[in-house]
Amino acid sequence: MPYKRYQPRPEEGEEISVSILAIETREEMLWITSKPILAEEFPPCIRNILQAKSEKGKGRHRAVAILAAFLGQAGWSEAEAKQLWFQVAGVEDRIFAEWFQRMHCPKCETLKRTSEGYPDLGIADLDLCQTDERCKEFQGPVEYAADVKTDEDRLKGHMLHIRTLYHAHVFDWSSGREGEIELSEAEKLELEDLQKEQAEQKNMALIYTRTRVRGKLRPRFFLKQAEGPRRQMLSDFL
Repeated sequence: MPYKRYQPRPEEGEEISVSILAIETREEMLWITSKPILAEEFPPCIRNILQAKSEKGKGRHRAVAILAAFLGQAGWSEAEAKQLWFQVAGVEDRIFAEWFQRMHCPKCETLKRTSEGYPDLGIADLDLCQTDERCKEFQGPVEYAADVKTDEDRLKGHMLHIRTLYHAHVFDWSSGREGEIELSEAEKLELEDLQKEQAEQKNMALIYTRTRVRGKLRPRFFLKQAEGPRRQMLSDFL
């Protein structure tokens, strides 16, 4: 199992003091099958979404976001995917635009979780994940439909660049651990400005918290007067 780096996750509004060790750039790619997948090859969860088995109004944003992401990786053209999506959506058009060939379709591990609501795509409460005998062989709906079990199977598709991500490697003073925080480009630029300001004001500590933006907790950094002697790492001086 690959090593997963610690990710500081303060509660909304909770503040923790951090030091920035480095900011890394990563290119995020989306795997798309080369041959469009036929509807009869869709996994049970996607077929259930298309049949609108969830209660009216309940979890529709989650369900149709999953559908848009799935169709984006299933090789469907945007026009054909949008036509099918609109038949069952019943929500604002932006959901399709935000998820079709823009986001990864969730794996089964995520789908089986209980969600507090969109954009968390757990659907355990919607009775949509009704597994069949094949489900246990695959990691997620896309893998099921495209019959992808190994890295070699992925040669049946191609990679699409969808976004550039930034990861801040930090030292979390509250836990004494190193970790990483995923940033958007705007968040990265704001953090770099704060680093410059902090370098000029040695009595300021860098604080990390999370605030809600469009229903999702996003990282936020700011400077705060240090209480007592400011703890510094070698990276602060460089």
